[in-house]
Amino acid sequence: MNDTEQAKAYLKRDPLRYMDMLQPLERGEAEVAALREDGVLLYEVPGQLYLLAADSLEAGQALCAGIETMRLAATHDQATGEYLRQRYGREKCQPCTQAAYLGRDPFPLPPGLDIRRLGEEYLPAVVEHYHAFSDPDYIRRRLAAGVMHGAFLNGELAGFIGMHAEGSVGMLEVLPPYRRRGIAAGLMAFQANWVLAQGWVPFSQIWEGNEASFALHRRLGWSLCPSPMYWVMDS
Repeated sequence: MNDTEQAKAYLKRDPLRYMDMLQPLERGEAEVAALREDGVLLYEVPGQLYLLAADSLEAGQALCAGIETMRLAATHDQATGEYLRQRYGREKCQPCTQAAYLGRDPFPLPPGLDIRRLGEEYLPAVVEHYHAFSDPDYIRRRLAAGVMHGAFLNGELAGFIGMHAEGSVGMLEVLPPYRRRGIAAGLMAFQANWVLAQGWVPFSQIWEGNEASFALHRRLGWSLCPSPMYWVMDS
């Protein structure tokens, strides 16, 4: 087996936990940066981040030995996350829960909701209403990539969803006047169907404490990984 096949074999031992690593490999968007029998380090090119899975802290340290800097990384245990945060001088080791839709059937879509691809003309609206972080250049690139979709009611933008650079479903926002109408569920269903149509597995990450997102994922039948993963990053 080559390095990519060996990496996949390691990660497929727990596909839900490592879906954030398996999918970039399947799409050809990740490179194997280091490989051992007890761990894998990937570099995900579009997201410009390192993804680490290791059986132990010692294995994680060994996998990162040749990497001088990591601006952004994700790992799957807290000890390795804290090690990366300290070694590379990042500010946060932020826990979150990985989720994936493991079914193959597309979701039914709610009637009367017009959902379509968003072009760059919607950049001001997305920047104004997306509250997770504010980076207009990043949002512009997501729009240009053709992975963002908006829900419209009576011709007005009611909410939007997208796909992050590393491949996860996210960027979900419903504008205040349109909340509690099932629009978030409709957008999640549409985006999952869009990802399925590409031949990929829809996956996402839910920040600790986001109970509304947890409830939405459960309602739609997504599987939630019982062990957290950790983003190592600056604010």
